[in-house]
Amino acid sequence: MGASSSLLDETQSNYIKEQVDEKLKDFTPIYRKQYSVAYCSQIKDELEQRKEEHTQFLKQRPPPEAGKILFEEIVWYFDDGRKWKERFIVIRACYVLEVHESYKSFLKGTPPQQRLIPTGGTILTAEDEYMELIDQCCPCTKNDREDFAPPMVDMPGQFPVYLRLPYRQDSYFCFKDEDAQADFISLLADCVRHQNKDYLKKKTCEVKAFLKAFQLYREEKGQYESWDMLIGSDVRGLANLFMEDLMPYLEKELKSKRTDKRKVWFATVESAYFLLQEHLFDRMTTLKEECKNKAKQQEALMRSDMDQITNSRTYLEGKLQALVSEPATKYCAEQVQPHLPALLEEVMGPISLGFTEARDLSEGMMEQLCEDFQDPQQEVELRQALFKMSKANLQSCYEKVSGLKDHVQELQQTFNYSIKGLVDSTEIYLKQLMENVEYSFELLVKKALLDPSVNFSEAMQKASDRVLKQFDYDSSTVRKRIIQEALVNITFPNIKKHLDPSFKEELPKFEQYIFADYSNFISVENVYEDIIQQILEKDVSTVVKEAASRKKFNLITESKYKFSVSSLSSTPPGSAPSSPSRLNTSPSQRSPLPPSPLLTNGLTANRSVTVHSPNSENSTPMGRIDEGEYKTPIEGCSDDVFFTSETSTETKPELRTTTNAKEPSVSSSPVIVITEAKESPSSSAKAGDGSLSDLANKPTVIISPICKNTAGMEKLREVMESDDPALTKAKICDESTHPISVCLSIEDAEVGEVHKKMTGKQIMDLPEKAPKSCSSPYLEDKTRPLDCVKEIRDLVVEVIEIEDTIKPNEDNNDDDDDVDDDEDIQRFQELEATI
Repeated sequence: MGASSSLLDETQSNYIKEQVDEKLKDFTPIYRKQYSVAYCSQIKDELEQRKEEHTQFLKQRPPPEAGKILFEEIVWYFDDGRKWKERFIVIRACYVLEVHESYKSFLKGTPPQQRLIPTGGTILTAEDEYMELIDQCCPCTKNDREDFAPPMVDMPGQFPVYLRLPYRQDSYFCFKDEDAQADFISLLADCVRHQNKDYLKKKTCEVKAFLKAFQLYREEKGQYESWDMLIGSDVRGLANLFMEDLMPYLEKELKSKRTDKRKVWFATVESAYFLLQEHLFDRMTTLKEECKNKAKQQEALMRSDMDQITNSRTYLEGKLQALVSEPATKYCAEQVQPHLPALLEEVMGPISLGFTEARDLSEGMMEQLCEDFQDPQQEVELRQALFKMSKANLQSCYEKVSGLKDHVQELQQTFNYSIKGLVDSTEIYLKQLMENVEYSFELLVKKALLDPSVNFSEAMQKASDRVLKQFDYDSSTVRKRIIQEALVNITFPNIKKHLDPSFKEELPKFEQYIFADYSNFISVENVYEDIIQQILEKDVSTVVKEAASRKKFNLITESKYKFSVSSLSSTPPGSAPSSPSRLNTSPSQRSPLPPSPLLTNGLTANRSVTVHSPNSENSTPMGRIDEGEYKTPIEGCSDDVFFTSETSTETKPELRTTTNAKEPSVSSSPVIVITEAKESPSSSAKAGDGSLSDLANKPTVIISPICKNTAGMEKLREVMESDDPALTKAKICDESTHPISVCLSIEDAEVGEVHKKMTGKQIMDLPEKAPKSCSSPYLEDKTRPLDCVKEIRDLVVEVIEIEDTIKPNEDNNDDDDDVDDDEDIQRFQELEATI
C-alpha cells in the first residue's frame, strides 16, 4: 500500500498545485492581517508585563528534551513487502515513532527506515473494527480483506495493533504478550494526542494568526461548526481542509481493475496528500517569513504608539457594542443559557469520572508504597518503585473520559459540535496531572530520606495525604478550565452563525473609526467576536460557579480554602489564624480614616502607622513582618498545604526615625511611624491629667521629609524654641521653606470603623486625591500620599496647638515634683527634635 509518484501524472499534479494556489489567494490576506494583530497584541503584553498565572500546587517536572527515548523495544512490524518482520521500535519525547531495521543499526546511528508521525491516528485491536473503518474511507466497499489487511493466519502473535492514519499508509504491529500490547498502545495513544494538539496550543504569533485565519476562512465558506481534522501543524491542518475538496476529483480520476482498486485508491490518495503538503509547505514558509519581516518593520510604531492603538481599539469597541450587545445578549439569553446547565452535565460527567479514577489510582499506588517501604534503608528499591509509578497505565482513566462520545446527543443535535478534540485535550490534562502527582510525591519522599530525624513511615503518609489534597485542588482548577473552554467552544459558533447575517455587511463600515496608521493592528472582525465572547463567557462563568457552589462534580469554590484568600492579602495584626484577611480595597470602598493622632493624646489600641524612607536600605522602622504571609501555601506549612502559617505583628515599644542625609535635596516618599511608647511608672501614675507624661504614653508620630533642607530644619528648630505662637505659625506655614509631603498608611486591627471628630481640615481623609504612584512596597495596605503641601503644614500647626495646650497644663501643676517636670520637658524636647 506504499505511495507511488507514478500514480499521479503531470496533469493531475499540476491541477492539485493550481487548486492549492487558488485557495491560498483567499487565505493569505486573512492570515497577513491576523499576524499583524497577533504581533501587536504580543508587544502590548510585553509592555504591560503580563504573565500567565499558574494556580496549580502540585510540582511539575521540567519537560524532557525532544530526543529523549520514552520507549524502545523489538516489535513485530508489517512492512511494505507485506511480511511480518522484527523491527526495533523507538518512541521519542517529541512523540515521533522510529522504525529501525535492528537494534545494532540503531546503536550504529543508522537513520531509521521509517519515521512515523501519527497525527490523527486511530488505534484498533480487532480486524473487524479496522476493516469497517476502511470501508467508510474507500469508495470501493466490496473487496477481499486478505488483499488489504495483514492476514491473521500469518501473524506471529495473538495481539495485533492497527494504526489507521487519514490520507496516509496505515501501520500494523503485533505482540505475543497482552501487557506488552497495552503498554505500547498507551504510549502510541500519547503520541497521537500530542501530535494532534501540541502545535495548536502554542502561544506564538504564527499559531494565533493561523487559528484565527483558519476560522475566518471556513466561515467565509459558510462552515461555522467545529472540525475535528484541524490537527497537527498549520500545513497539515490546511492540507486536511483542501483534501476534502480534492477527494471527488481523485475518485473521478481513479482508473483500476476491480481486484486491486482499493489498494490503488489509498495509494493515490497518499500521493496527492504528500504533494499537497509539499506545495503548501513552500507557500506557507514564504508567507510566514513575509509577515514576520513586515511586523518587525512596524514594531517601532507599535511600541511608540501603543497607547493610541489601544485607545483607538477601545473607541471602536464602544461603537460596535452599541450595535451588537443588545441582540447578542438577547440571543444568548433565549437560545444559549437554557442549554448551558444540560451541556455542563453531559460534558462534565465523563470528565470528572476520569479524574476520579486517576485520583483513586494515585491514592492506591501511594498507599502501596507506604506499606512496602517503611525503612529508609530501602532507598534503591524505593526509587525503582517511584519510577514504575511514573509509568502507570492510565487506560482506565482514558476510557472514562472517552465516555463523552456517548453523552453528546444534545451537542450533536443543537450545536453540531465534534467531541474528539475535547477528548484529546482532556486526556492530555489528565496525564499531566498524574505526572505532577508522581513528581510531587517523589520530591517529598526524597526530602524525608535526607532527614534522619524524621519518622520515615509517618513522613511518607503525610506526603501522600498532602499530595492528594493538592490533587483535589488542581483537579478542580483544571476541570473548571476545561468546562469553561468547552462550553464557549460549543456554543460560540452557533451564536456567530446566527448573528453574522445581520452584522457581517455592517462590519466594514466600522473601519472608518480606525486611524489609517493603525489599520494593520486592529481588526474589526476580532473586536466584534470579542464582544460576543465576553457576553457568552459571563453566562458560562455563572453556570460553572453555580455548579461549584452546589458541590457538583467535586468542583471547589475558592472560599473553601483559607490559602485562596489569606495567602494573597494581608492579615490584621493580632488576628487569629482562621480569621479572614483584609483585602486591598479601592479608596472609594474604604472606611473614612481617623484624624491625625497629634490632635489627641490617644490612639486606638492595636493600631500602627508606619513611616519608612525607601532610600534607607539598612534601617527597618516598620517592625518585623512574618515571612509566612509571603510564602506559598506549600512553602508555608509542613503538614498540610491548606493552612497558612499564623502571622504575627509585634508593636515595637521604642521610637525610630529613618532619614537619609546623603541626598539633602531629593529623597523618596517618607512614611509615618506611630508606635506605642513604653509606659513608665512615673508616667502611668499621672495618666489622668493632661501632662506631657500622658502624651509620652500615647503613640508618637515621626515624619521623614521628602525634601530634606538642612537650613530649613534649623529654622524650624529656632521657631519651635520661640515663645511667640504667632511667629511660630507664620514661619512654619511658609511653603517654600518646608516643602514636605508624607505617605500615610493605617492598619486598623479592630473590627468596625473608627470615627473621631477633628477641628480644622482632616488631613488624612483624602483617598481620592492620592496619586497611585506614591506607594511603599513595605506596606501591606496601599499607601495614599497627600497631594499638596498644605496638609502637612496643617499637621505641623496642630503640633503647635498641642504645645499651646500643654503649656497651661504645666502652669496648673506647679506643685508637681521637679523630677516629673524634668521628665516632661525632656520628652517634649525629644518630640521637638523628632519633628
